Amino acid sequence: MIGMMTAIVLLCTMLYWTARPNYDRIDNDLKYRYVKMKGEAIPERIAELEDLFELNCDNAKIREMKRDVEEYERTIQRKMQLEEQARLKEREAAHLTDKANSIKKEIIISHAHSLQLRNN
Repeated sequence: MIGMMTAIVLLCTMLYWTARPNYDRIDNDLKYRYVKMKGEAIPERIAELEDLFELNCDNAKIREMKRDVEEYERTIQRKMQLEEQARLKEREAAHLTDKANSIKKEIIISHAHSLQLRNN
């Protein structure tokens, strides 16, 4: 009975440790996204990030950084969507121009053919 209780406690403890969020991974993800947003990974910036997250943990600055990164990522995503829409509209405009030119040529050929039949 004691062995079974020990096994249950051990399994519950293991489940707790595996189910709780891995804060180091979450922090590293935010640091990576921040460096990506800034566009360069210079040693000074990395040292600042390590200081902010580890030595002098400032939750207010970290929350602000997270908001900035998320806003930047939303902006980039929206820009990509708009560029894709513009590309599709340009393709559609080129297709419609080709179609209009084709119709115009058909009308010219048809008109020339009508004139030729009248002259004969």
